[in-house]
Amino acid sequence: MNVKKQIRKVADLDITGFETLRDANCAQQDMLSRFERSSLDPGRYCGLADCRSDYCAYKNCLEACWFGTRRRRIREIQAVHKLLSQCDGPFYEVRLIRGSWALPIGQLRRTNITAAKKLNARALDKLFLPDLIAVGMFKVYAAPRFIRPLWVCEIQQIIVGAPRHELQKTLSSGREGMAMSNKLWIGEVRSLGQTINRVFRRDVQGWQNFEKESAVAPDPTKRQRREFYNWLLDLRPGARLIRYGCDQYFTKLTKQPRPFRVTVRRERPYPYHLKKYMFGAREEYGEDKYDPEEVADPFETLKWWRHRHNQ
Repeated sequence: MNVKKQIRKVADLDITGFETLRDANCAQQDMLSRFERSSLDPGRYCGLADCRSDYCAYKNCLEACWFGTRRRRIREIQAVHKLLSQCDGPFYEVRLIRGSWALPIGQLRRTNITAAKKLNARALDKLFLPDLIAVGMFKVYAAPRFIRPLWVCEIQQIIVGAPRHELQKTLSSGREGMAMSNKLWIGEVRSLGQTINRVFRRDVQGWQNFEKESAVAPDPTKRQRREFYNWLLDLRPGARLIRYGCDQYFTKLTKQPRPFRVTVRRERPYPYHLKKYMFGAREEYGEDKYDPEEVADPFETLKWWRHRHNQ
């Protein structure tokens, strides 16, 4: 299927504002101009100047190529829409931020995408729902309105198959991050096509606080765009995608229910025989001597020591 037919199929999904070839060309030219004004080795990006909508200058496409990104977005939007259309709602758009993920401007290369994706997967595993599906992106936003300019790292995804209160309980965290606090926003999806298009955007954007409806996202500066483009050169295509409950082609996986095991901790007796080694034990009061009468139940203590010895 050629690109024109794919674009018509995307339009049939009630998606408006999808980037045109002109938008992709403007992003490509802006990236190349930022690279030319930097100290980056020209050998890393010289082939991007020859890329077109119908031609790729590399054997394997790069994440930094905006023509290739547009082609991948077209395929992903159709596959994700087909996947989610086969599921019963409700659908929730989830935005997850951890303060420890934030990085100062100039250190975006230290972003650990794998760790963020594993944290998200572990949290969803705790729900024990075999039919749960989550698809989305790991994104970075330029946020200059804090104490110092930061890169805000965020997981934006669409989740189906789990109640909202369970998602709120599992994904929320009250811990404070180093640069900013942890944040979680969950909203019900009204327009599936438009939400998929927004979630799978890959361009550089300014961070908008989703807790304030009147907040305006600032435009990234030239320096921030150059750092973002340079970061994309080190990523393989699809490295930022979030897939849970589906394979790399966004086909639903058949999973067995995971057993829920309750861990019962054995109550341990008080270590009276170690009193003489404890802080504050004084010989003149006899607190540093072992008194067998202090043991509440000697048989329970003996049973506990035998259990430890057998292990």
